[in-house]
Amino acid sequence: MSDLSLLLPEWQGYGIDSAVAAGARAVARLFERTTFVEIDAPDEEVLIVDGAVLGLASIAARLPRALAALNERHPSRLFTIGGTCGVELAPVSYLNAHYRGDLAVVWLDAHADLNTPESSPSGHFHGMVLRTLLGAGPAALVDALPRVLAPTQIVLAGARDLDRDEVTFVSNAAISLLTPPDVVVPDRVAGRIRAAGLTRAYIHLDLDVLDPAEFPDSLVSTPGGLSADNVVAVIRDLAAQFDVVGFSVVEFRPRSADGLTRLAQLLARCGIRIGALAV
Repeated sequence: MSDLSLLLPEWQGYGIDSAVAAGARAVARLFERTTFVEIDAPDEEVLIVDGAVLGLASIAARLPRALAALNERHPSRLFTIGGTCGVELAPVSYLNAHYRGDLAVVWLDAHADLNTPESSPSGHFHGMVLRTLLGAGPAALVDALPRVLAPTQIVLAGARDLDRDEVTFVSNAAISLLTPPDVVVPDRVAGRIRAAGLTRAYIHLDLDVLDPAEFPDSLVSTPGGLSADNVVAVIRDLAAQFDVVGFSVVEFRPRSADGLTRLAQLLARCGIRIGALAV
């Protein structure tokens, strides 16, 4: 079993604040003894709206580069540090193909990221990435994915700020949605994965799943989130019950003096041992 650590310090999925790119690089420096495969993005770039998506051309140009890096090395487990949630296209679809659909995607995030270009209020791709992974996004991105997800593979955990069209889609597609009070119920997240008959898991950690009163260093801070203890408990429980083959941390937007230190402590407590996290 081979591991790979991937660094995708992009901000274009949000498009109006490049601080998450520096944030991603700062997180990677916590693992100074590990070499990351990096798919870099320019820190300054004029983004245009294409097909109702801000910066689509820039985003689409990096996806084949990331997939090529994965296909060349053929890892079976991935640790990803990303700027925005938009970086998940390559790692999630690659692992979904690698394991032929036996992959639960636990989306620890304040948001569902299930908009389409037509439904998105902002046009920011980081709010469309999970819908694109389901096969309903810009054709330039969907057509490049090795394998799209099925709704039964997704568990939205900690979501509390959904747009109207996302609420409708979650209901119609019967996607598992667990609000913060649901997440803290023991075995609730794991139970949804068992019910779907899946044995492997990819854990997406958008730091805005945390309560900003405890952790303000996320790109889109959203009140009412989970505590660090809650997040650690969920991740450790998943690692104990399933084969966690992918883990990501995204949208670290430095705001406080000790945010990076507290993030390092959280990651150390999660018990995931993939790539840089195992060193």
